[in-house]
Amino acid sequence: MLRKSSALVGLLAASTALAHFTLDYPLTRGFDEDLEPQFCGGFSTPTSPRNPYPLNGSAPIQFTSHHTLATVALLISTNTDPTSFSQFSNGQSIPFVQNFFQVDEGSHCFNVDLSTLNLNLTNGSQVTLQMMFNGGDGNLFQCTDLVLLADYTAPTNETCTLNAATQANATVSATASVGISPTSTSAMGSASASATKSSKAEKMQIGGLAATVLGLIGVAAIY
Repeated sequence: MLRKSSALVGLLAASTALAHFTLDYPLTRGFDEDLEPQFCGGFSTPTSPRNPYPLNGSAPIQFTSHHTLATVALLISTNTDPTSFSQFSNGQSIPFVQNFFQVDEGSHCFNVDLSTLNLNLTNGSQVTLQMMFNGGDGNLFQCTDLVLLADYTAPTNETCTLNAATQANATVSATASVGISPTSTSAMGSASASATKSSKAEKMQIGGLAATVLGLIGVAAIY
């Protein structure tokens, strides 16, 4: 009986671990796996001091997925202390830093250039990025608080080396079905490897996360 109980505890622990992700760079606002289903991963106070991040040019976003297949998106807020998903919207559209794409299990990195978002960002602007993650068993969130600096360069050890693949067709078609056009065809991590997996399951996963985003932010989907 003891052996069975120990085995069950081990299985439950493994299941819990597979249900989450970590935002590794820039540093997350905070991590508690039990709170990840909440806004900003359950952490309501912006980081102080904020993480420095380049105002111009490509800079890395790094995260680790603990799912064999997951859908990810990245949103931005120019509010200095965002407290709701509606503050990650400009009132007319969803300001994606990176639209929906898929990754397999492990560490991933992709570059973004915040100066291309037409948000009137300047030297010293304070923004918050929120990563949205769905491994098939619910939506999870993490935030990172940034101060954008014109003369700042990301550390060389954080540089992305695997960001040249293209997004899976399933990603593009699924996001289009809810009225969202991908903002980038750049790739992230090993997303291309995911394209060979169940197309139907992928579309349902992406579509579910997209619908949730639209509902949380209050932007109507176009069908």
